[in-house]
Amino acid sequence: MTNAPKTIWNRNFILLFIVNCIVNFGHSMVANLLPKYLDSIGLAGTAIGFIISLFSFTALGFRPVTGPLIDGWDKKKLYMLMLGVLILSFAGYTFFPMMSVIVICRLLQGLGQGCISALALTMATDSVPPERLGSGLSLYGIGAVLASALGPGLGLSIMERFGYSYAFLAPLALLLISLLISTLLQSTYIPGTRIRFSLSGMLCREAFLPAVLTMLTCLVRAGLYTFLIVYITENRHIEGMSWYYYVNALAMIVSRPFFGRLADRKGLHIALIPSLSFFAVALVLTALCRSTAMLMVIAVLNAFGFGSAFSFEQALCMKVAPPDHRGAASTTSFIGVDLGDLIGPIVCGALVDWFGYAPMFLFMLIPVVLSAFLLFFWVPKHREILRP
Repeated sequence: MTNAPKTIWNRNFILLFIVNCIVNFGHSMVANLLPKYLDSIGLAGTAIGFIISLFSFTALGFRPVTGPLIDGWDKKKLYMLMLGVLILSFAGYTFFPMMSVIVICRLLQGLGQGCISALALTMATDSVPPERLGSGLSLYGIGAVLASALGPGLGLSIMERFGYSYAFLAPLALLLISLLISTLLQSTYIPGTRIRFSLSGMLCREAFLPAVLTMLTCLVRAGLYTFLIVYITENRHIEGMSWYYYVNALAMIVSRPFFGRLADRKGLHIALIPSLSFFAVALVLTALCRSTAMLMVIAVLNAFGFGSAFSFEQALCMKVAPPDHRGAASTTSFIGVDLGDLIGPIVCGALVDWFGYAPMFLFMLIPVVLSAFLLFFWVPKHREILRP
């Protein structure tokens, strides 16, 4: 974009927000349906796990390539191309539900979703006023929050009423709609830019520390999401787990504009302090949880904690990056996300085996505290660029 936008809710941001909602709805529906479908056709748990993990394999494997593509090519064309890849993968699930096709489609889905996640963050950053980056990216992320809260239930409802074919057809239709909307996005190609397949083109050095913070936060999140249901329902025998996700989503929607304004006025690094504090308190209360009422409090605290911290850490990656290097910064950030999501369940699973569920949640305070220390030592060297 040639000129900085004056308001957050400009035409390009609104279009990106709508497309982001639709794409995440489709992704969350398939993420919930695919394991259930594979189980229904008789696959063993290890085979199901392998097929599902193929998504992360291609998403992480292509991250270094996406950075140079985002910075050196027309973002609108790349966005539409990756939507086409996702549409192709979803069409395979819908019309050719054979094992070999599903494996190929899962790889394609990881490629498309992995590129779109980094690309969309870059485009959203370009579409908000620089002084409103915290608020803009917080509001932009609400689409993913709504999708993660409502998408799985919608997909299951369609499957139970009409069967798997229609359940996979629904997200495919959503992606086709998003492709049509994406044609209205503003083109961002700058003549003279070129794709740089070098280490500096693939990764953004300035965004390294914020990406480490993102990795630590996602490590805790992955462990929390992997074991929370089992811990609450089977270990603590507490009811109301389904309400946890609705309360958590509602709290995120309410809290993000407030924390976003705080980040705009005081700085992203300042807004991270209460976010990490809420996250730490939520972990302690999770270890001590004894009732449904306490579980709802945890849902709110996790929204204020992880929900805000994750958004601000990604915004920090984009804030410190040069404008022509935001694609690499976004890619660097999502490498942190991928590593946290891969390492978190493994580390937390080992802690559960060694110490039990409640101590595991307390051990997860270590990455949160470490994030606060790293932020404390990193901020003085970047205070000028972090100034709101």
